[in-house]
Order: sequence, then structure tokens, then C-alpha cells
Amino acid sequence: MDNYINNRLFTYLPHIAIAIFLFGVVTRLFIGNKTVQAESTQFLADKKVKLGSNLFHIGIIFVFFGHLTLFIPEWLYHMVMTTETKLIIALSMGSFFGIMAIVGMLILVSRRFSSPRIKMNSSFQDYFIIILLLVEAIVGLTAVAETATGPIDKYAALSEWAQAVVTFQPDAGAIIAGHSIQYKIHIVTGLFIFMIFPYTKLMHIVVYPFVYLFRSGYQLVRKRS
Repeated sequence: MDNYINNRLFTYLPHIAIAIFLFGVVTRLFIGNKTVQAESTQFLADKKVKLGSNLFHIGIIFVFFGHLTLFIPEWLYHMVMTTETKLIIALSMGSFFGIMAIVGMLILVSRRFSSPRIKMNSSFQDYFIIILLLVEAIVGLTAVAETATGPIDKYAALSEWAQAVVTFQPDAGAIIAGHSIQYKIHIVTGLFIFMIFPYTKLMHIVVYPFVYLFRSGYQLVRKRS
């Protein structure tokens, strides 16, 4: 990949994505949380679909938090484990929960295309988001497979890149310039999901816990004597 394009995608795009994400989350939380909704087709679902939904949500949540371990400095995790041990844990957990999320999404995609009732209650956004997440997860698994068979330096470089991005290093993109196209597609797609997140139904994941914790009132239920 051309150095100019690589630098724009992996040095500047992450900052743009974070800015758009934070702006969207803040504005929708404090200005328009009443516009946040996630119309559900769960009331139309059977046991198979509920299983798919559970697999998807559990898998994707663990995968997301697994990615956050890239931001842990080497000196910190070396207090309890080596880079090799961290890699084994990352590959094991990433593969397990990644496959779990993919199986769940395949069930959900299948039901949206096969059930007439669910089709009637599905929007373009529903199809777009679930297919985009499915593609991202599949590409991510191919990157996991490459990590498992490649040199450990490639894995360590991903953490170095992530930390360089959040510390605004001007040459962050150069760190992963030599990584394969699978990694780069996975990263760029992930950044795109990050940017559109606040403007889609995915936003309810952030809003509803926030609204619950900081709600202004409460209901007192008294027990009859």
C-alpha cells in the first residue's frame, strides 16, 4: 500500500473516527436521547432467533473488550505475563467469541431474509449493520489465523500502533505499513463502524445504561401491611 494512503488511513483516520464517535455520542446523549431507539423484532422471534441474538451479543461484547487489551502497555502486562502468553490468550478468546458472534449473526441474517413477518419489520439499516458486522467479524477471524501462524512481532506491532494512535504519534501508520491486507481491511472497517455507531440503532447500547444510571426520578414501592 502506498505510504501516503497508509499514513492517512492508519494515522489520521483513527483520530477522525474517534472525534466523530465522541461527537455523536455526546450530542445524542445530552441533546437528543429521545431519538435513540432500537425497534426490536424480538417479539416475532422463535427460540432459534433468540439463541442467535444471545450468541451475537455475548460474542461481540467479549470481542470488543478483547480489542481493548491492545492499549495495555507492554511494561504493564509483563508484570503478570509474557507477550507470548498474552498472544495465546488473545488468539484463544478471540477465536472462540469471534466464532460465537459469527454463528449468532448468521442466524440473525437468515431470519431477516427468510421470515416474511420479520422482513416487513426490518429496515435497510437493519440489513446493512448486521451484514457489515458479519463481514468485519469474518475478516477479523482471517487476521486471527494469520496472527497464529505469523511472527509474534506482527502481533506486538498492533499494540504499538494502537498506543501510538491514542498518544497522537505522527508516524503511527508506519508501524503497521508491512501488515497484510486482512489486518488493514479489518481496521478500516472497524473505524467505519465506529464512525457510524452513534447514528445507528447500535447507539442504544451506550444510551440505555447511561439513562438508567443517571435517571432523575425513581419509583418507591411500598409493601402492604
